[in-house]
Amino acid sequence: AMWRRRHQDLRRCLASACPLLLPAGMGASPAGSAGATTSLLKASASYHRADASCTAALVAGLGLAAAAGAGYRLRCPGEPAPIEADKAVAMSNWSGTHTATASRVYSPETQSELEELVRWADRTGQKIRPIGTGLSPNGLALESRGMLSMAQLDGVVKVDMQRQTITVRAGTRVSVILEELQKHGLTLENFSSITEQQIGGWTQTSAHGTGARIPTVDEMITELTLVTPGRGTLKLSATGPDADLFRWARVGMGTLGVVSEVTLKCIPKFMLHERTYCTTEADLRSNHARLLQTYRHVRYMWVPYTDTIVVVVSDVAAPGASAKAGMPEAERLKPLQGLLRELDPKCGSLDGDNFAQLREKVLVLDPLNAAHVARVNKAEAEFWRRSEGERIGDSTAILGFECGGSQWVLENCFPCGTIDKPSLADIDYVAEIKGIIEREGIAAASPIEQRWTSRSTSPMSPAYSPRAEDIFSWVGVIMYITDEARAPAIKDKFRDYAMRHADLTFKYGGAFHWAKVDLDFHRGRGRMEDLRFHLRKRFDVSGFLELRKSLDPQNIFGNRLTDEALKA
Repeated sequence: AMWRRRHQDLRRCLASACPLLLPAGMGASPAGSAGATTSLLKASASYHRADASCTAALVAGLGLAAAAGAGYRLRCPGEPAPIEADKAVAMSNWSGTHTATASRVYSPETQSELEELVRWADRTGQKIRPIGTGLSPNGLALESRGMLSMAQLDGVVKVDMQRQTITVRAGTRVSVILEELQKHGLTLENFSSITEQQIGGWTQTSAHGTGARIPTVDEMITELTLVTPGRGTLKLSATGPDADLFRWARVGMGTLGVVSEVTLKCIPKFMLHERTYCTTEADLRSNHARLLQTYRHVRYMWVPYTDTIVVVVSDVAAPGASAKAGMPEAERLKPLQGLLRELDPKCGSLDGDNFAQLREKVLVLDPLNAAHVARVNKAEAEFWRRSEGERIGDSTAILGFECGGSQWVLENCFPCGTIDKPSLADIDYVAEIKGIIEREGIAAASPIEQRWTSRSTSPMSPAYSPRAEDIFSWVGVIMYITDEARAPAIKDKFRDYAMRHADLTFKYGGAFHWAKVDLDFHRGRGRMEDLRFHLRKRFDVSGFLELRKSLDPQNIFGNRLTDEALKA
């Protein structure tokens, strides 16, 4: 069957690759066409992965002269695409911080269309960078030369109650998966603050929630289907013969192939009891290890220019537990409302504005002025002090939270000891970046967000470790894009901020979230090479590139970000 497909591919190629015609037996062949065709075909043997006799038999069967044992790759730049493409499509990530006009966007609707498209792109050299919902803050999926939308390859395939797994097509959104699992009394072990990502992109970047005993989301995958140019369609699993390849493929940033289907581990759905309170750095240092070891989920929000750290912890709710109510929202919002009315007496009615909306309205008045931002942060700290309290609810409701408006963001990941013995490097890190902010007068809005995961066994996960007991901290810094007029200036200021964050990341032996690493933050003499040097220290980049070359020899899935960051 494989050779029949290869034969059909070659016939199609030769029929369309002007000025060549079909060789003997398939039409008249002008003098010299066999030699020209051989030059079209000759390249890496990885496409066919065949022995000498099979390669020779294929070529001889088509009436072409070739040396036995040579490797051949179809190269047919004039061949039409198997499915229609949308042309000159303006694309943007969720925050609007990265844009591209894709010359072509292909949207296969079936597995067979996807497989045929990948084979065609490999023959023609057409870029088909996979894209989901575009939530990556760094525009990881964007590629102007061509993209492959997974939007039509969605839907739940099956829920296996006995194995407690769900199988879905890779274009399915996390929110849809959670809704389906609710019907069966199941849920996912962990997930990010927002759930509109497609499952393919979400897992390919090793996204995460929070909890020092809970790994990154790629660890939920037990099986996946990977469509590749070099080795065809692969069915991979944690226990199969290609288990090592499976672990690599779980976090490939969309460069090893197109993940078309995944099976995820699930757990019985549960209720969470969440507590929010404010503390100081000194108090946190005394209690940090206990919090990580005691609670299922732990999240800190450090407020620059204040001594306030917001602690949000949750664990499985005890039967019959009740939550201690906090202040009414109207009381909680008064610090931000009062500051806005003081600075902008003509602000009008604030009825109905929530916390995030009020913060944005105050920030927009002078977003690049550190003194102004510090005043906003102090009002926010008071909001959080008034928000101390508890709540009980389904995990899907508790774990999601408001991320604010459009923003620049850079998030890192670095080791911080073990679950039994946290090193406090995580606390040291944020204390150090907060000190830099305040000494240099960076207009850093709140919060500096800090979360944790256990290790991942996927070699390209930022949280990869061969040691099961290791834990990792994830720290994100932001600047809100408050208005279009000042967006370029905000970008420039955030670049300076992000560079400080990046340099400190390397000091602590960390790497960056694959959906947030941004080449723009590594501009300047020696900075790009410094990024590559530290990525090579953190990951087996040479092993990844070797695997990538075998699975995608023509690099139809890469883009500038992946190619430059992971350059050998």
